[in-house]
Amino acid sequence: MNIQPLQLARISNLLSSSITQTQLTATQQQLLDVQNQLSSGKRISQPSQDPGAASVAIQLQKTLDTRQAYMGNLSQAQSQLGQVDTTLSAVTQLVQQAQSVASANVGSTVTAAQRQAASAIVDSIYSQAVSLANTQFEGAYLFGGDKANAPPFVSTAGGVQFVGSTTVLQNTYDARTNLPFMVSGADVFGALSSRVQGTADITPNLTAQTRLTDLRGATAMGVHLGTVLLGNGTTTKLVDLSHADNAGDVVSAINAAGLGNITAAITGQGLTLSTTGTDNITVQDVGGGTTAADLGILRATGAGAGTSLAGANVKPNLTVLTPLSALNAGAGIDLTHGLKITNGASSATVAFSGATTVGDLLNTINGSGVAVKAQINPAGTGIDILNPTQGTPLTVSENGGTTAADLGVQSYGPASPLTELNSGNGVHLATGGPDFTVTRSDGTSFPVTLVGSVTVQDVINKINTASGGVGVTAGFSNSTNGITLTDTAGGAGTLTIAPGNFSTAAADLGLTASTASGGTITGADVNPVTASGIFANLGKLRTALNTNDQAGITAAAQGLQADYDRVVRVRGQAGARVQEMQSRQSQLQDQNLATQTLLSQMTDTDFAATIAKFQTLQTSLQATLVTSAKVLQESLLNFLG
Repeated sequence: MNIQPLQLARISNLLSSSITQTQLTATQQQLLDVQNQLSSGKRISQPSQDPGAASVAIQLQKTLDTRQAYMGNLSQAQSQLGQVDTTLSAVTQLVQQAQSVASANVGSTVTAAQRQAASAIVDSIYSQAVSLANTQFEGAYLFGGDKANAPPFVSTAGGVQFVGSTTVLQNTYDARTNLPFMVSGADVFGALSSRVQGTADITPNLTAQTRLTDLRGATAMGVHLGTVLLGNGTTTKLVDLSHADNAGDVVSAINAAGLGNITAAITGQGLTLSTTGTDNITVQDVGGGTTAADLGILRATGAGAGTSLAGANVKPNLTVLTPLSALNAGAGIDLTHGLKITNGASSATVAFSGATTVGDLLNTINGSGVAVKAQINPAGTGIDILNPTQGTPLTVSENGGTTAADLGVQSYGPASPLTELNSGNGVHLATGGPDFTVTRSDGTSFPVTLVGSVTVQDVINKINTASGGVGVTAGFSNSTNGITLTDTAGGAGTLTIAPGNFSTAAADLGLTASTASGGTITGADVNPVTASGIFANLGKLRTALNTNDQAGITAAAQGLQADYDRVVRVRGQAGARVQEMQSRQSQLQDQNLATQTLLSQMTDTDFAATIAKFQTLQTSLQATLVTSAKVLQESLLNFLG
């Protein structure tokens, strides 16, 4: 029997010591991590401890920071709108006080002296209203719009001028919502209610440079770009217009298709596709698109060989880049004579000889020094001239040409309705018989009956019909706004107009305010654009009280009622906005609470579990130390080896 020798092995002291040291270090590191968790309250102090949880925690914290910014925006907006509400409350109180003054001063028992004394109260209300209009909040003017660094309302010789902006500032309240935190001073105080509203549609011709985004489109829905299918009766080609920027790009893309002899061109306010061959032109939309229809060139069935396709009007919008030569469907405007603009005591002749675009025209008007604001109307079809000064009448007349008529901005002209004249009081005609009698210079006369007249041109026609074309010719001045009567009778007398049958038509038409000069009577402008709004109506009330004008007091009170209603409406809108922001803030708080709870679960220390772990690690460390002390004790064998 063989006896196998035993393989006696011995762990070296170095290995045993190394193992023990590693075990001690790991336990101490874990114990240190647990101590940090207990002292900081955070389970993760650096991403490497739990990369997955750390990544989620970073995203959650980013979400909380973003929402905190939204909360700050909401809080600031509520503060701003709260101040707006306080200010508007004070404004309504002033308006009510002015209305009370007006009511107390209507009646036969009130003397002229009492009304003059009351005008001092209105003057004080006027000053307080200007002060409220320039209220500041945290260094910015509440009603200045995006020009909040300067007072939006300034006193001028004729009234109060709005120099702020109608563009109100907005802020971000969530990832998809921007809302204003201001209200427009112009809306509150009626600062831009006075305007010469353009009456002419001066839509320009289409040009190669006209941007497709500036077209209302043949269907009035804009132009939605895509691909169209062009056909010539035998062959079709897809034409991609999705990258077209202007009308010239559309023309180039169609011509580049090279389909038969089909060519595209711009004609007037639309596109025309023509051919020099036998092409039977068709254009169809592809895949549910509307590009061909929007461009006015949709033709599903050919109209016959060689027949052109005359596109529909694509309705180009007026823009600051529109050439003046393209206005009025290419007819342009009279650039030689210009306009006369009078705003209160300020007057200017505005010449456009150097202007080439609509932007040039607007800048010239706005820089004329008469404190008006010219702009393109919201529909993009014409020009409006606004009067930002409450208390001054605005007139726009010709300067010897047709510029004002071409632009549709003549404040008083042949097309003016009689009902709008004299600040809306109209023209009062005789209940029976002629309204006035015109006497020629030779002593002969003729009666004029205006019944059935609707516009100033109707009045001019009635006068010319009544005169029989003999001795007197009626027209409209091309240098000042007013009806003209020119005497050609050649007599030694003077052309005169006398009212009849208790009619005030001659006076209402401004024909009795002037005497004949050089054989011509030029009527007064009886249709100045008068401002409404708080300052204008307070000014009218003050003037009416000073002049003992009861009718004027009543009219001013009616205007103030409209002002009161407008301020209340704006205040209500601001209040609704505050409520919406409070609701948003409450929602954000709830969302933040849920996110904070999740973040806490991800990163905060579970003290019960961590304390238990701390105790376990302490016990483990102690056990390791005791075991190591026994295992690593040296004996005689350690030295004999």
